[in-house]
Amino acid sequence: MTLCDLPTATGRRPLWRRWLLGLALLLALGSSRAGPEVSTLMAPPLRLVANHWEPYTGQGLPYGGVAGRVVQAALLRAGYRSEITVMPWARALTTAAQGQADGIVAIWSTEERRVALLFSEAYLHNELSLFHRAGLRSVPQSLAELRGYSVGVGRGYDYSDEFLRDQRVQKEPAVAVLPNLLKLARGRVDLVLEDRRIVAYQLSQHGRDYPELQQLQAAPEPLMRLPLHFAISRQRADAAEIIERFNRALEAMRRDGSLEQMLAVPQLAAR
Repeated sequence: MTLCDLPTATGRRPLWRRWLLGLALLLALGSSRAGPEVSTLMAPPLRLVANHWEPYTGQGLPYGGVAGRVVQAALLRAGYRSEITVMPWARALTTAAQGQADGIVAIWSTEERRVALLFSEAYLHNELSLFHRAGLRSVPQSLAELRGYSVGVGRGYDYSDEFLRDQRVQKEPAVAVLPNLLKLARGRVDLVLEDRRIVAYQLSQHGRDYPELQQLQAAPEPLMRLPLHFAISRQRADAAEIIERFNRALEAMRRDGSLEQMLAVPQLAAR
């Protein structure tokens, strides 16, 4: 028995001794709760990939794009540091699926992709519309009405399982959005299926250089609305834990308004 353990005349430990014991207990509880976050923050950063998909992801954009900002903020809140490398889409998808990168910042979920990747809850939705040249009399309003049209799409983009499986739609892939829009403006395809915000960004960046783009118009209503996710390679043993913690952080960001604030930027304004 030490001097600190000696009871007083009342049979109780001194008040200061009880205070120290309480402080030690609080510190122990605090460290047990913060332990996983502290340990993962000290670990090497997650290696994430993204493609040139402005304004959502891309080089030279603030925070690596709107999607990059949301994903990195949620991961940091969940206790993970991260780094983003931007590359062409097909390479980004292969790199993440094969485990050469830990995850991918912005991706749509399909049956094939879920084999290699574990998906988070959606943090925003892409509204994909059909773009056409001015003067088109009738714009298709559904996937079934696309049959007989040539439709410009992104190479390697999977859109939705229904769209991919419909072999009666003539899909004309391009490596990037701008070449697709130029093909449409020059009459090489009938339609282009693309996110409204992405097209608006491309027009703001390249409209002066390519005045023919000004004739392009969007259908009044989106053809499809796709949830956008963060995904982790299933080759990571802790993939499920990362996604679980990411989802909890994302929900907290929804509750405190920080997610809405991040998405309320001019690049994502309704058009």
